[in-house]
Order: sequence, then structure tokens, then C-alpha cells
Amino acid sequence: MLTSKDVLDRTGISRATLNNYIQAGLLPRPEVLPPNPEDGAAPRIGYFPDDTVERIETIQRLKREGWSIARIAAQFESGGSIPPAAPGVRPAPAPAPGSATSPVPPAVVVRPEGLPTAPARRFPAPRLTPVAVLVSTLQDAGELWLQLPAGEYFELVNEIWLSLDRIFTNHGGRHGRHPGEGMVCHFLPQPPGNYLWNALAAAQSAREAMRQINSRWQARKGWDFELCMNTGVDEGQDWLGVLRLVEPPELTVVGGAADHAGQLSRAAREGGIWVTRNLVGKLSAEERARLSYGVPRAGKPSARPVLSSFSRLADLAGLQPHSPLVPPAAADLPVTELLDLNGGPASTDPMSGPPPA
Repeated sequence: MLTSKDVLDRTGISRATLNNYIQAGLLPRPEVLPPNPEDGAAPRIGYFPDDTVERIETIQRLKREGWSIARIAAQFESGGSIPPAAPGVRPAPAPAPGSATSPVPPAVVVRPEGLPTAPARRFPAPRLTPVAVLVSTLQDAGELWLQLPAGEYFELVNEIWLSLDRIFTNHGGRHGRHPGEGMVCHFLPQPPGNYLWNALAAAQSAREAMRQINSRWQARKGWDFELCMNTGVDEGQDWLGVLRLVEPPELTVVGGAADHAGQLSRAAREGGIWVTRNLVGKLSAEERARLSYGVPRAGKPSARPVLSSFSRLADLAGLQPHSPLVPPAAADLPVTELLDLNGGPASTDPMSGPPPA
């Protein structure tokens, strides 16, 4: 049996898409069971049948061939045989390593010879550029899906996305795609402001917005579930290009900064904003003076953190509840936790300020 994470990792679809397939009757609801030892420490986890990945691949193929969701659902429900792949459809290519985008681009349809073809679309050539990448992931999204009616789940996720989208845009961020319940934004140099500071200011504003959303939903539901977006931020020279052939073209960042930001987001907990030492070191002295950051004291989670200090990613992750696995390649990455931004924006860029009320 497969966890939802297994299904998302193997198919590349988002959790929202997975939930849509369940709601439409294309996939069975997961069976909620005590977790296997390798599946974490949550009290109960939803498991899907072993053929779920193959079924999703069939759904995606039929959609590419023009089938509607309703028609696919009716075909599955009737128990009728699924037609083989239509001629001329090639499988979608594998995702690029380190990509901070959805790894399932649409298939390429080869037109039979002699038929008119649409004019070739032109997309910007990929370029290597300085960039700050912010990845933010909704904590315990699977548990949230199990606790809420489907309508309320989508209402909540859309509320979060709309709120954070406005914040990231107001700070100069440009969206990428994130597999699952998360968001990716990249920040490019935009004089006269500092794109690195803009990324940190966006992360801090998003955390404050999530606290407000959390308070509203706790009052509404009468629960103690904590809604958190865990965030990772890094900077570097990454490739900026188009991986999804859609209109308007969707720009995507691929490289070390995107990969590191994703790793930090997956390791952080309780709304933490984890930042690499590389990014902090490239801030101006004035900006660093307005930045409050540090790491927890080992064995003393409630004690005052060690300020203006860094830790190995593996060590910082090891201090978290249900310690997440950190790939060996990222284990020695020096990181810290953003605690606060003091004194307001450190640049004159109008997009560096807080979002409008």
C-alpha cells in the first residue's frame, strides 16, 4: 500500500489534484491505518492501493487524449475496459533535477503528416541569473484533509493561497510550481531594492498572515490544529527558464538554490523560516542589523535561541519533532532560523514593504 506522499512523489501531481481525483470518484479514498515504521510518527496515515500510480497515469493519459473527468469516472465505474494509448502520443519527459516546479509537463502530440500544424511557440531561452528562491509548504496537509470536509478543505487551502500570493507578489516574487500543498516564489534583482531582503520580508509577512488565518479557523472549528507554512529560503546562481508549455509561459528556477530551499521547507516545523548562511552573508550590514536569527539550544527547546548563529541542516532538523530525513548531500548545509525582521524594510523598493491591508 502507498502513502499519499508515495503517490505524489511517483506521479508528480499536486495534493490538490489527488484530492480532486478522489472527490470525482476516479480514486478510492485512502484507508486510514496506524503507520508503518518507515512512514513517520503520525498516529494514523491514509494508505492507497498499490495500483494507484498506474491508475493516475491512465487518468492523465485519457485527459491528454481529450476525455473529460466525468467520462473517465463513468468508464471506471462501469468496469469497462480502458482503451489503449492513442497513436502519436509520447509519454511526458522526466523532471529536471533540483526543479522547484511541477514535474509533469503535458505530453507532446505528433500530428500525422499532411495535417496543418499550429505555429511554433517561442519561449525565452534559459539563462543563468542571481535569484533568491522561497519554498513554503503547508504542514500536515494530509492530516488536515482527513479532518475537514472536502468543501472546507478546499476553502481553507484557497484562502491560504490567495493571501500568500498577494504577499509574495507585493514583495516582487514570481511564482513557480510546487508539487503538493505548497508555494514556490523566486525573487530576481530589481533595483533599487534588494531582492534577498524582499524574499525574507515576504517570508515573514506570510508567517504573520498564517497566524491570522490560524486564529480564524481555530475559532471557527473549535479545534487546536495549528495551521503552519514551513518555509525555506536560499540564493544563488540558478537557471531560469520555461518547463511548462502554457500560456502565459511559466518561468521556473532550476538549480542549487531551488533544491536547498525545498530541503529547508521540508525539514522546518511549526511555521519556521529556515535560511542559508549564504543568503544571510550577502545582506548588507544595515540589513543584517535588522535581522533577528539564530538556532535552538540542543536539549533546551524552550530556552532562548543562540542568536546570530548557524547549524548544520541535519543537526537543526534533528531537533524537530518527528525528525525529518535530510539527504546526505544537504546534511552539512549551514542554516539558521529567521526569528524576526526589525525596523521594517531595509530598502527603498516600494515592493519591499508590507502588503496593503
